Amino acid sequence: MSFYTSTQATTQIAQTVPNLTGGTDGKVVRISASNTCVDATYLNTVGQLNAVLIKMGGVYYSSGLVDGFTGLTPGASYFLSTNGDITATPPTPSSTVRSLFIGYAVNSTSLVFRPMIPITG
Repeated sequence: MSFYTSTQATTQIAQTVPNLTGGTDGKVVRISASNTCVDATYLNTVGQLNAVLIKMGGVYYSSGLVDGFTGLTPGASYFLSTNGDITATPPTPSSTVRSLFIGYAVNSTSLVFRPMIPITG
């Protein structure tokens, strides 16, 4: 039997996506057309929410540590809310509302962006 020890750590490095436009800074966005993003919402379809990004400072992040937020609660999980906003209270899934885990806060200004698969009711 062998064991694998991971020495990976969360760093300041995050995955970014170049050549996109649209969407609001500080919000979760989704691609809506060729190289164009719009603010995401928990009312979007599961297909639309399978590949969300977060836009911060004009940069589109697909995963990793994203800085620039305010008022986050360290250790709290965050979910997609309405109009691209994030919330610490997950929405209740239904036939029209999807619950989408976005990531967790490491301090009041930084979020580890790690979106999961949307849950529908």
